Amino acid sequence: LIKTLAQAYRHKRRYMNLFVVDGCPELIARQLLLLSLALERTTRCGLLEKTRRFLEIYGNLLLRPTTSRYLNGKARQLVEMITNPEYMSCLIPTVSIDQTKYRERDYMENLFNFWTTGNTNQFNACELWEHRLRHSLGVRYDNRAGVFDWDYHMRMKEVASQICFQEYKHFREHGIAYTWLETEVCRPNVSFAAGVYKCGDRYLHRGYLGDMVSSPYLAYGLDCEDKEMLKSTHGVNYKRATDISERNLLRMFYELENRQAFDV
Repeated sequence: LIKTLAQAYRHKRRYMNLFVVDGCPELIARQLLLLSLALERTTRCGLLEKTRRFLEIYGNLLLRPTTSRYLNGKARQLVEMITNPEYMSCLIPTVSIDQTKYRERDYMENLFNFWTTGNTNQFNACELWEHRLRHSLGVRYDNRAGVFDWDYHMRMKEVASQICFQEYKHFREHGIAYTWLETEVCRPNVSFAAGVYKCGDRYLHRGYLGDMVSSPYLAYGLDCEDKEMLKSTHGVNYKRATDISERNLLRMFYELENRQAFDV
C-alpha cells in the first residue's frame, strides 16, 4: 500500500481507490497508525528517525522510550480521528473509515485509549511473548535454539536468503526484529495488544497479536532498487534485512512526500 502511494508519481495521473479489508479490528487499527505515520511530513523529525520509528512500531515487541511516547501521543490523535471524521479528513484526507461499522469504531476507540495508557503493568509484552513461545513449541521449548536453526536453514533461507540467521534468531527469541547499535528498547509495543475491552476504569486485554515465525522482514527486507545492498560473498550478506528495510522505507517516505526520485 505504501509503495503504491509512493511510486504513483512515476505513472500518468490517475485516481485510485485502495480498500483494506480485514476481519480483525486490531489489524485495522495498526494500519491506521502506520499509515498516519507514513503520511506525516518530516518537519518535526528527520527522514531517518521517521523510518526507524515506523520499523519499530511495525516489527518490534519493545520500543525505545521516544518511540513509545510518540505512540502514546499518536493514539490520542487517533481517538479524535476515529470519533470525528472531519478531524481525520483534515489530518489525513487520503484515508476514510466510512465503510467501517460503528461497533468496530467503538472497539477501535477503546483500543486507542488502551494504547495511551499501556505500560509494562497493563501489557507485559515479554511475558506474553514467552507464553506464546512456550505454547507453540511445546516439548521443544528447551531446545528452541535448534528449532530456530532448523526453521531458518530448511524453510526461510530458500525463499528469503537476504535475512541473516542472527537477526532471525534474535527475532524468534525476543520478538525484536529491527535493532541498531545506538538504540535501546525497553518499552512494550502496545499496538500488538489483542482483545482489549473496558472494565470499569481499566482496560483488559487477552494477549499478543502478531507474527512469531515468519518475521517482519518479508515485507520490506528482501529486495531493493539499490543492488549494492544485495551483495553477498560465500553466502554471507553484506547488509542485513534490517538495513534493506530501512533503505526501502527511506526511499518510499521520501518519494511519498517530495514526489521525486530518491537520490542516495
